[in-house]
Amino acid sequence: MESMNHESSHAPNVQNLMTGFVRPALRTREQRLNPFPWYRACLSQGTVLRDETSQSWDVFGYEEAQFVLKNHAHFSSQRTVDGQNVLGNYAPSILNLDPPRHTQLRRLINLAFTPKAIASFQPRIETITHNLLDAMKQETQGKSTEVDLVAALAYPLPVIVIAEMLGVPPEDRDKFKRWSDLLVEGPSDLRPETIMDLMTRRAAGRKELDEYFRNIVQLHRGKDDGTLISALISAQIENESLSLEELLSFCVLLLAAGNETTTNLIVNAWRCLLEHPEAFAMLRENPGLIDGVIEETLRYYSPVQATSRIVTEDIEVGGQKFSKGDRAVVWLGAANRDSRIFENPDTFIPTRSPNHHMAFGHGIHFCLGAPLAKLEAKIAILAMLSQIDEVSAVPTDLTPIISGFVYGVKSFPIQVTWAL
Repeated sequence: MESMNHESSHAPNVQNLMTGFVRPALRTREQRLNPFPWYRACLSQGTVLRDETSQSWDVFGYEEAQFVLKNHAHFSSQRTVDGQNVLGNYAPSILNLDPPRHTQLRRLINLAFTPKAIASFQPRIETITHNLLDAMKQETQGKSTEVDLVAALAYPLPVIVIAEMLGVPPEDRDKFKRWSDLLVEGPSDLRPETIMDLMTRRAAGRKELDEYFRNIVQLHRGKDDGTLISALISAQIENESLSLEELLSFCVLLLAAGNETTTNLIVNAWRCLLEHPEAFAMLRENPGLIDGVIEETLRYYSPVQATSRIVTEDIEVGGQKFSKGDRAVVWLGAANRDSRIFENPDTFIPTRSPNHHMAFGHGIHFCLGAPLAKLEAKIAILAMLSQIDEVSAVPTDLTPIISGFVYGVKSFPIQVTWAL
Protein backbone atom coordinates (compact mmCIF):
# COMPACT_ATOMS: atom_id res chain seq x y z
CA MET A 1 0.00 0.00 0.00
CA GLU A 2 1.32 3.42 -0.91
CA SER A 3 2.43 5.51 2.02
CA MET A 4 0.76 8.87 2.49
CA ASN A 5 3.53 10.37 4.61
CA HIS A 6 3.83 13.11 2.01
CA GLU A 7 0.56 14.62 3.28
CA SER A 8 0.84 17.79 5.31
CA SER A 9 -0.33 18.38 8.86
CA HIS A 10 -3.52 19.73 7.31
CA ALA A 11 -4.58 16.21 6.41
CA PRO A 12 -8.08 15.51 7.75
CA ASN A 13 -8.76 14.08 11.17
CA VAL A 14 -11.79 11.92 11.94
CA GLN A 15 -13.95 14.89 12.93
CA ASN A 16 -13.15 16.69 9.68
CA LEU A 17 -14.08 13.57 7.72
CA MET A 18 -17.36 13.25 9.60
CA THR A 19 -18.34 16.88 8.93
CA GLY A 20 -16.65 17.37 5.57
CA PHE A 21 -19.91 17.41 3.57
CA VAL A 22 -21.89 19.57 6.01
CA ARG A 23 -22.65 23.03 4.65
CA PRO A 24 -24.74 25.82 6.20
CA ALA A 25 -26.87 25.89 3.05
CA LEU A 26 -27.83 22.22 3.42
CA ARG A 27 -29.00 21.93 7.02
CA THR A 28 -32.79 22.24 6.97
CA ARG A 29 -35.20 19.56 5.82
CA GLU A 30 -36.14 21.63 2.77
CA GLN A 31 -32.50 22.25 1.86
CA ARG A 32 -31.59 18.57 2.14
CA LEU A 33 -34.56 17.64 -0.07
CA ASN A 34 -33.68 20.33 -2.59
CA PRO A 35 -29.95 21.19 -2.64
CA PHE A 36 -30.13 22.15 -6.30
CA PRO A 37 -30.78 25.92 -5.87
CA TRP A 38 -27.60 26.02 -3.76
CA TYR A 39 -25.70 24.25 -6.52
CA ARG A 40 -27.01 26.78 -9.07
CA ALA A 41 -26.02 29.68 -6.85
CA CYS A 42 -22.53 28.28 -6.32
CA LEU A 43 -22.01 27.53 -10.01
CA SER A 44 -22.97 31.11 -10.81
CA GLN A 45 -20.08 32.25 -8.59
CA GLY A 46 -17.50 29.80 -9.94
CA THR A 47 -16.81 26.16 -10.62
CA VAL A 48 -14.47 25.87 -7.61
CA LEU A 49 -15.06 27.73 -4.34
CA ARG A 50 -13.50 27.74 -0.88
CA ASP A 51 -15.64 26.75 2.11
CA GLU A 52 -14.06 28.24 5.20
CA THR A 53 -16.36 26.42 7.63
CA SER A 54 -15.02 23.01 6.65
CA GLN A 55 -11.67 24.31 5.40
CA SER A 56 -12.31 22.54 2.10
CA TRP A 57 -12.39 23.29 -1.60
CA ASP A 58 -15.82 22.73 -3.12
CA VAL A 59 -15.68 21.52 -6.72
CA PHE A 60 -18.98 22.15 -8.52
CA GLY A 61 -18.11 22.23 -12.23
CA TYR A 62 -18.36 19.11 -14.39
CA GLU A 63 -14.98 19.40 -16.08
CA GLU A 64 -13.27 20.33 -12.83
CA ALA A 65 -14.92 17.39 -11.05
CA GLN A 66 -13.73 15.02 -13.76
CA PHE A 67 -10.21 16.43 -13.51
CA VAL A 68 -10.07 15.80 -9.76
CA LEU A 69 -11.54 12.30 -9.93
CA LYS A 70 -9.40 11.03 -12.80
CA ASN A 71 -6.15 12.62 -11.54
CA HIS A 72 -5.48 10.19 -8.69
CA ALA A 73 -1.79 11.09 -8.55
CA HIS A 74 -2.66 14.60 -7.32
CA PHE A 75 -5.91 13.79 -5.50
CA SER A 76 -5.65 10.87 -3.11
CA SER A 77 -8.50 8.66 -1.93
CA GLN A 78 -6.57 7.46 1.12
CA ARG A 79 -7.59 8.69 4.54
CA THR A 80 -4.39 8.69 6.53
CA VAL A 81 -2.44 10.97 8.83
CA ASP A 82 1.27 10.20 9.16
CA GLY A 83 0.64 6.90 7.43
CA GLN A 84 -2.10 5.83 9.89
CA ASN A 85 -5.64 5.11 8.80
CA VAL A 86 -7.86 7.65 10.57
CA LEU A 87 -11.01 5.65 9.81
CA GLY A 88 -10.17 3.04 12.43
CA ASN A 89 -8.11 -0.10 12.84
CA TYR A 90 -9.47 -1.72 9.72
CA ALA A 91 -8.12 -2.44 6.27
CA PRO A 92 -9.15 0.46 4.01
CA SER A 93 -11.87 -0.37 1.53
CA ILE A 94 -11.10 -0.15 -2.16
CA LEU A 95 -12.71 3.31 -2.06
CA ASN A 96 -9.97 4.57 0.24
CA LEU A 97 -6.95 3.25 -1.62
CA ASP A 98 -4.66 4.61 -4.31
CA PRO A 99 -2.63 2.69 -6.87
CA PRO A 100 -0.81 0.36 -6.83
CA ARG A 101 -2.83 -1.45 -4.14
CA HIS A 102 -6.12 -0.14 -5.48
CA THR A 103 -5.28 -1.55 -8.91
CA GLN A 104 -4.39 -4.95 -7.46
CA LEU A 105 -7.56 -5.18 -5.37
CA ARG A 106 -9.78 -4.00 -8.18
CA ARG A 107 -8.38 -6.69 -10.49
CA LEU A 108 -9.07 -9.36 -7.85
CA ILE A 109 -12.60 -8.14 -7.15
CA ASN A 110 -13.34 -7.88 -10.88
CA LEU A 111 -12.77 -11.64 -11.14
CA ALA A 112 -15.85 -12.20 -8.97
CA PHE A 113 -17.83 -9.11 -9.98
CA THR A 114 -17.94 -9.71 -13.73
CA PRO A 115 -20.79 -8.62 -16.03
CA LYS A 116 -21.59 -12.33 -16.50
CA ALA A 117 -21.84 -12.79 -12.73
CA ILE A 118 -24.14 -9.77 -12.41
CA ALA A 119 -26.32 -10.92 -15.32
CA SER A 120 -26.69 -14.33 -13.68
CA PHE A 121 -28.55 -12.67 -10.82
CA GLN A 122 -31.28 -11.29 -13.10
CA PRO A 123 -33.72 -14.22 -12.73
CA ARG A 124 -33.34 -14.14 -8.96
CA ILE A 125 -33.82 -10.36 -8.82
CA GLU A 126 -36.99 -10.73 -10.88
CA THR A 127 -38.29 -13.45 -8.54
CA ILE A 128 -37.56 -11.39 -5.43
CA THR A 129 -39.24 -8.33 -6.98
CA HIS A 130 -42.41 -10.22 -7.89
CA ASN A 131 -42.54 -11.84 -4.44
CA LEU A 132 -42.38 -8.40 -2.82
CA LEU A 133 -45.09 -7.05 -5.13
CA ASP A 134 -47.28 -10.09 -4.43
CA ALA A 135 -46.87 -9.45 -0.70
CA MET A 136 -47.93 -5.83 -1.21
CA LYS A 137 -51.06 -6.91 -3.11
CA GLN A 138 -51.99 -9.65 -0.66
CA GLU A 139 -51.76 -7.24 2.24
CA THR A 140 -54.23 -4.91 0.52
CA GLN A 141 -56.42 -7.55 -1.20
CA GLY A 142 -55.41 -6.05 -4.53
CA LYS A 143 -57.39 -2.85 -3.96
CA SER A 144 -56.32 0.78 -4.19
CA THR A 145 -54.17 1.46 -1.18
CA GLU A 146 -51.41 3.59 0.29
CA VAL A 147 -48.00 1.92 0.33
CA ASP A 148 -44.59 3.07 1.53
CA LEU A 149 -42.43 2.33 -1.50
CA VAL A 150 -39.26 2.33 0.61
CA ALA A 151 -40.42 -0.24 3.16
CA ALA A 152 -42.38 -2.42 0.73
CA LEU A 153 -39.99 -2.68 -2.23
CA ALA A 154 -37.06 -0.30 -2.58
CA TYR A 155 -35.39 -1.24 0.70
CA PRO A 156 -35.95 -5.02 0.90
CA LEU A 157 -35.05 -5.74 -2.75
CA PRO A 158 -31.36 -4.68 -2.66
CA VAL A 159 -30.97 -5.97 0.89
CA ILE A 160 -32.13 -9.45 -0.11
CA VAL A 161 -29.99 -9.38 -3.27
CA ILE A 162 -26.82 -8.30 -1.45
CA ALA A 163 -27.53 -10.70 1.42
CA GLU A 164 -27.83 -13.64 -0.96
CA MET A 165 -24.73 -12.57 -2.88
CA LEU A 166 -22.79 -12.53 0.39
CA GLY A 167 -24.26 -15.80 1.65
CA VAL A 168 -26.20 -14.18 4.50
CA PRO A 169 -29.11 -16.24 5.84
CA PRO A 170 -32.61 -14.71 5.52
CA GLU A 171 -33.12 -14.35 9.27
CA ASP A 172 -30.20 -11.90 9.47
CA ARG A 173 -31.36 -9.48 6.77
CA ASP A 174 -33.03 -7.05 9.16
CA LYS A 175 -29.69 -6.39 10.83
CA PHE A 176 -28.46 -5.03 7.52
CA LYS A 177 -30.88 -2.09 7.61
CA ARG A 178 -29.48 -0.78 10.88
CA TRP A 179 -25.88 -1.34 9.80
CA SER A 180 -26.26 0.15 6.32
CA ASP A 181 -28.10 3.22 7.65
CA LEU A 182 -25.29 3.79 10.11
CA LEU A 183 -22.60 3.52 7.44
CA VAL A 184 -23.99 6.46 5.45
CA GLU A 185 -25.38 8.53 8.33
CA GLY A 186 -23.99 12.03 8.74
CA PRO A 187 -24.06 14.35 11.76
CA SER A 188 -27.29 16.32 12.12
CA ASP A 189 -25.29 19.30 13.37
CA LEU A 190 -21.70 20.31 14.11
CA ARG A 191 -21.82 20.14 17.91
CA PRO A 192 -18.89 18.09 19.28
CA GLU A 193 -21.24 15.85 21.27
CA THR A 194 -23.29 15.06 18.15
CA ILE A 195 -20.18 14.14 16.20
CA MET A 196 -18.78 12.08 19.08
CA ASP A 197 -22.07 10.19 19.42
CA LEU A 198 -22.04 9.31 15.72
CA MET A 199 -18.38 8.26 15.86
CA THR A 200 -19.11 6.01 18.85
CA ARG A 201 -22.12 4.38 17.18
CA ARG A 202 -20.19 3.93 13.93
CA ALA A 203 -17.30 2.25 15.75
CA ALA A 204 -19.66 -0.13 17.54
CA GLY A 205 -21.52 -0.92 14.32
CA ARG A 206 -18.31 -1.57 12.42
CA LYS A 207 -17.12 -3.94 15.13
CA GLU A 208 -20.39 -5.88 14.91
CA LEU A 209 -20.14 -5.97 11.11
CA ASP A 210 -16.59 -7.27 11.13
CA GLU A 211 -17.44 -10.03 13.60
CA TYR A 212 -20.48 -10.98 11.55
CA PHE A 213 -18.65 -11.12 8.23
CA ARG A 214 -15.75 -13.06 9.76
CA ASN A 215 -18.24 -15.83 10.46
CA ILE A 216 -19.73 -15.58 6.95
CA VAL A 217 -16.26 -15.85 5.36
CA GLN A 218 -15.46 -18.87 7.53
CA LEU A 219 -18.71 -20.57 6.48
CA HIS A 220 -17.99 -20.11 2.76
CA ARG A 221 -14.23 -20.64 2.66
CA GLY A 222 -13.31 -23.50 0.35
CA LYS A 223 -16.80 -23.75 -1.12
CA ASP A 224 -17.93 -23.13 -4.68
CA ASP A 225 -21.56 -22.38 -3.89
CA GLY A 226 -22.28 -19.69 -6.46
CA THR A 227 -22.21 -16.83 -3.96
CA LEU A 228 -20.17 -13.70 -4.52
CA ILE A 229 -18.42 -14.20 -1.19
CA SER A 230 -17.11 -17.64 -2.21
CA ALA A 231 -15.90 -16.19 -5.51
CA LEU A 232 -14.12 -13.35 -3.67
CA ILE A 233 -12.48 -15.79 -1.28
CA SER A 234 -11.12 -17.92 -4.13
CA ALA A 235 -10.17 -15.05 -6.48
CA GLN A 236 -6.45 -15.10 -7.30
CA ILE A 237 -4.12 -13.24 -9.63
CA GLU A 238 -0.47 -14.27 -9.76
CA ASN A 239 -0.87 -16.29 -6.54
CA GLU A 240 -2.25 -13.27 -4.71
CA SER A 241 -5.68 -13.22 -3.10
CA LEU A 242 -7.67 -10.91 -0.86
CA SER A 243 -6.63 -10.93 2.78
CA LEU A 244 -9.31 -11.57 5.40
CA GLU A 245 -9.28 -7.88 6.40
CA GLU A 246 -9.63 -6.81 2.77
CA LEU A 247 -12.53 -9.23 2.34
CA LEU A 248 -14.25 -7.78 5.38
CA SER A 249 -13.77 -4.20 4.15
CA PHE A 250 -15.22 -5.06 0.75
CA CYS A 251 -18.24 -6.76 2.35
CA VAL A 252 -18.87 -3.64 4.43
CA LEU A 253 -18.51 -1.43 1.34
CA LEU A 254 -20.86 -3.66 -0.65
CA LEU A 255 -23.42 -3.51 2.13
CA ALA A 256 -23.46 0.30 2.10
CA ALA A 257 -23.02 0.90 -1.62
CA GLY A 258 -25.20 -1.98 -2.78
CA ASN A 259 -28.01 -1.39 -0.33
CA GLU A 260 -28.60 2.25 0.55
CA THR A 261 -27.76 3.77 -2.82
CA THR A 262 -29.79 1.23 -4.81
CA THR A 263 -32.77 1.83 -2.54
CA ASN A 264 -32.46 5.54 -3.24
CA LEU A 265 -32.08 5.00 -6.98
CA ILE A 266 -35.39 3.10 -7.10
CA VAL A 267 -37.23 5.65 -4.96
CA ASN A 268 -35.67 8.65 -6.68
CA ALA A 269 -36.74 7.24 -10.05
CA TRP A 270 -40.34 7.02 -8.88
CA ARG A 271 -40.11 10.52 -7.42
CA CYS A 272 -38.93 11.80 -10.81
CA LEU A 273 -41.70 9.97 -12.67
CA LEU A 274 -44.48 11.15 -10.35
CA GLU A 275 -43.14 14.72 -10.27
CA HIS A 276 -43.06 14.72 -14.10
CA PRO A 277 -46.33 13.20 -15.39
CA GLU A 278 -45.29 13.68 -19.02
CA ALA A 279 -42.22 11.48 -18.45
CA PHE A 280 -44.35 8.88 -16.67
CA ALA A 281 -46.81 8.85 -19.56
CA MET A 282 -43.94 8.35 -22.01
CA LEU A 283 -42.64 5.38 -20.04
CA ARG A 284 -46.07 3.78 -19.74
CA GLU A 285 -46.52 4.13 -23.49
CA ASN A 286 -43.03 2.85 -24.24
CA PRO A 287 -41.36 0.75 -21.48
CA GLY A 288 -38.28 0.61 -23.72
CA LEU A 289 -37.45 4.09 -22.38
CA ILE A 290 -36.61 2.61 -18.98
CA ASP A 291 -32.85 2.82 -19.48
CA GLY A 292 -33.12 6.53 -20.27
CA VAL A 293 -35.33 7.07 -17.22
CA ILE A 294 -32.76 5.43 -14.98
CA GLU A 295 -29.82 7.34 -16.47
CA GLU A 296 -31.67 10.64 -16.15
CA THR A 297 -32.65 9.84 -12.56
CA LEU A 298 -28.99 9.22 -11.81
CA ARG A 299 -28.18 12.67 -13.19
CA TYR A 300 -31.19 14.56 -11.86
CA TYR A 301 -31.50 13.00 -8.38
CA SER A 302 -28.07 11.41 -7.93
CA PRO A 303 -28.19 8.91 -5.02
CA VAL A 304 -24.64 9.99 -4.12
CA GLN A 305 -24.23 13.75 -4.20
CA ALA A 306 -20.60 14.16 -3.17
CA THR A 307 -17.23 12.52 -2.66
CA SER A 308 -13.86 13.84 -1.55
CA ARG A 309 -10.13 13.66 -2.14
CA ILE A 310 -6.93 14.87 -0.43
CA VAL A 311 -4.51 17.02 -2.44
CA THR A 312 -1.06 15.41 -2.58
CA GLU A 313 0.83 18.35 -4.05
CA ASP A 314 0.15 21.97 -5.00
CA ILE A 315 -2.04 22.20 -8.10
CA GLU A 316 -4.45 24.61 -9.77
CA VAL A 317 -8.08 23.65 -10.48
CA GLY A 318 -10.68 25.95 -11.94
CA GLY A 319 -8.44 28.96 -11.44
CA GLN A 320 -7.97 28.16 -7.73
CA LYS A 321 -4.67 27.13 -6.17
CA PHE A 322 -4.94 23.99 -4.06
CA SER A 323 -2.18 23.27 -1.55
CA LYS A 324 -0.77 19.93 -0.52
CA GLY A 325 -2.92 18.47 2.26
CA ASP A 326 -6.07 20.37 1.27
CA ARG A 327 -9.40 18.56 1.11
CA ALA A 328 -11.39 18.74 -2.14
CA VAL A 329 -15.11 17.93 -2.01
CA VAL A 330 -16.47 17.00 -5.41
CA TRP A 331 -20.19 17.78 -5.62
CA LEU A 332 -21.39 15.18 -8.12
CA GLY A 333 -24.95 16.47 -7.85
CA ALA A 334 -23.80 19.93 -8.93
CA ALA A 335 -21.57 18.63 -11.75
CA ASN A 336 -24.60 16.74 -13.04
CA ARG A 337 -26.45 20.08 -13.24
CA ASP A 338 -23.66 22.01 -14.98
CA SER A 339 -25.31 23.94 -17.85
CA ARG A 340 -22.03 23.94 -19.79
CA ILE A 341 -22.52 20.18 -20.26
CA PHE A 342 -26.25 19.53 -19.84
CA GLU A 343 -28.82 21.57 -21.72
CA ASN A 344 -31.74 22.54 -19.47
CA PRO A 345 -29.98 20.88 -16.51
CA ASP A 346 -32.85 21.42 -14.08
CA THR A 347 -35.35 19.67 -16.34
CA PHE A 348 -35.95 15.92 -16.12
CA ILE A 349 -35.59 14.61 -19.69
CA PRO A 350 -35.72 10.78 -19.90
CA THR A 351 -34.72 10.87 -23.59
CA ARG A 352 -31.61 12.98 -22.88
CA SER A 353 -28.74 11.88 -25.12
CA PRO A 354 -25.88 11.87 -24.57
CA ASN A 355 -26.13 11.69 -20.80
CA HIS A 356 -22.61 11.43 -19.43
CA HIS A 357 -23.53 12.00 -15.78
CA MET A 358 -21.12 11.27 -12.95
CA ALA A 359 -23.53 9.65 -10.51
CA PHE A 360 -21.22 6.64 -10.23
CA GLY A 361 -18.05 8.71 -10.06
CA HIS A 362 -15.27 8.88 -12.62
CA GLY A 363 -11.81 7.47 -13.14
CA ILE A 364 -10.29 4.50 -11.33
CA HIS A 365 -12.93 4.59 -8.58
CA PHE A 366 -15.92 4.38 -10.94
CA CYS A 367 -18.52 2.31 -9.07
CA LEU A 368 -18.07 -1.44 -9.56
CA GLY A 369 -21.69 -2.06 -8.66
CA ALA A 370 -23.19 0.35 -11.22
CA PRO A 371 -24.50 -2.44 -13.52
CA LEU A 372 -26.12 -4.25 -10.58
CA ALA A 373 -27.79 -1.09 -9.25
CA LYS A 374 -29.19 -0.22 -12.67
CA LEU A 375 -30.36 -3.79 -13.25
CA GLU A 376 -32.25 -3.87 -9.94
CA ALA A 377 -33.85 -0.48 -10.59
CA LYS A 378 -34.89 -1.50 -14.11
CA ILE A 379 -36.47 -4.74 -12.95
CA ALA A 380 -38.23 -3.09 -9.98
CA ILE A 381 -39.74 -0.24 -12.01
CA LEU A 382 -40.88 -2.35 -14.96
CA ALA A 383 -42.36 -5.02 -12.69
CA MET A 384 -44.35 -2.41 -10.82
CA LEU A 385 -45.52 -0.77 -14.03
CA SER A 386 -46.84 -4.11 -15.29
CA GLN A 387 -48.95 -4.65 -12.17
CA ILE A 388 -50.55 -1.25 -11.52
CA ASP A 389 -53.37 0.68 -13.16
CA GLU A 390 -52.74 3.94 -11.34
CA VAL A 391 -50.11 5.36 -9.01
CA SER A 392 -49.66 8.75 -7.41
CA ALA A 393 -47.57 10.31 -4.67
CA VAL A 394 -49.35 10.84 -1.35
CA PRO A 395 -49.07 14.49 -0.28
CA THR A 396 -46.78 14.48 2.73
CA ASP A 397 -43.72 16.17 4.17
CA LEU A 398 -40.90 13.90 3.02
CA THR A 399 -38.08 13.25 5.47
CA PRO A 400 -34.59 13.31 3.95
CA ILE A 401 -31.92 10.82 4.92
CA ILE A 402 -29.52 12.54 7.31
CA SER A 403 -26.31 12.20 5.33
CA GLY A 404 -23.90 14.68 3.85
CA PHE A 405 -23.45 12.74 0.62
CA VAL A 406 -26.38 10.31 0.15
CA TYR A 407 -29.55 11.74 -1.39
CA GLY A 408 -32.85 10.05 -0.62
CA VAL A 409 -35.89 9.96 1.64
CA LYS A 410 -36.71 7.74 4.61
CA SER A 411 -40.14 6.87 3.28
CA PHE A 412 -42.12 7.55 0.12
CA PRO A 413 -45.86 6.90 0.45
CA ILE A 414 -47.70 6.28 -2.82
CA GLN A 415 -51.32 5.51 -3.69
CA VAL A 416 -51.54 2.40 -5.86
CA THR A 417 -54.42 0.84 -7.78
CA TRP A 418 -53.48 -2.67 -8.79
CA ALA A 419 -54.27 -4.07 -12.21
CA LEU A 420 -56.76 -6.94 -12.17
